Amino acid sequence: MSMKWVLAIGVGLVAAGLPEVSRILLKGLVVKLLEIALKTKERVGRWAALEAERLDDMLAEARSTAEPNVARTNGAANKPGAKGQSGNGRRRTRPVKREMQA
Repeated sequence: MSMKWVLAIGVGLVAAGLPEVSRILLKGLVVKLLEIALKTKERVGRWAALEAERLDDMLAEARSTAEPNVARTNGAANKPGAKGQSGNGRRRTRPVKREMQA
């Protein structure tokens, strides 16, 4: 009979201490999971920033090749020696307004 009491007390002590042990173990597990989540968030943030930069570069390249064709309705191409002026190359002087002297 005394062996049953010792076993019952031992089981009772283990059962009483189990929540505390499980809480400590669970806390360690939760902390580790949060650490993994924070590292993952940082990595995903860096990856997203790199991909956004690549997308901006591709959009800039697409705009630089598409805009000259869209902006020039007369069909003129962007040629390497062109000065970027429209018309026949002659520049006209613009009239200047003179202020009235009082």
